[in-house]
Amino acid sequence: MSWKRMICFIGILTLISGCQTTSLERQLSYNKSKLQEVEQERDRLQFQLATCEGQQRVATDELSALQKRFADLSAAKIALESEVNELLARPEPASVKLEEFVEEDLGSFDGIEGLTATSDESGVRLTLDQSVLFSSGSAEVTRKGQETLKKMAAIIRSEYANRKIRVEGHTDSTPIVKTKSRWASNWELSSYRACAVLRGLLKENAVKNSHVSAIGFADQRPVGDNQTKAGRKLNRRVEIIVEN
Repeated sequence: MSWKRMICFIGILTLISGCQTTSLERQLSYNKSKLQEVEQERDRLQFQLATCEGQQRVATDELSALQKRFADLSAAKIALESEVNELLARPEPASVKLEEFVEEDLGSFDGIEGLTATSDESGVRLTLDQSVLFSSGSAEVTRKGQETLKKMAAIIRSEYANRKIRVEGHTDSTPIVKTKSRWASNWELSSYRACAVLRGLLKENAVKNSHVSAIGFADQRPVGDNQTKAGRKLNRRVEIIVEN
């Protein structure tokens, strides 16, 4: 073989070897890229698996707690049913009688200006219109209010002696404006009005000191709609509860 052919042959071998090396490098790079993708996918699935396992543990704990709670309630239900059945099986004592509520005769209060009398299981409720008792923004009983209190106190003294009495002051939802320097809010105004009526009852000897109390509810217990003039008028009141 001539040296020219030899050189040509060597060149061809070198070219073939270079092509194979380039192909292998590309294949290696591709495989590395795929390996990286597989590892990332594996990490993602491993994280999801750990999350699911954590959620499963929480759900299992909650299920166990609910099962225990259900078992406790079932046991309590059985115990209560047993107690109820035992009570029902007991003979009713001869001295025990169920008394129906009998509405009291409130006719004595008829004709007293500004007073509405009703009764229920808790006792007699005497509702006094604020316009009869007090001037706007005031907690001082007017002359007309004093006459109303005097007539009402006489009936309480004669017909409801030794009964406990609770005096409740109520207002509408209109905020204090003109008398703000005297009353910080409707709470103070309603409380002072209740105390003023209480003092009137004590003055007329309608109730013992130990049997009477007073409280102010401001606008928290309305009987009418505070959005209307008529409703606000109903809400401005003092109630005297003669307890059974």
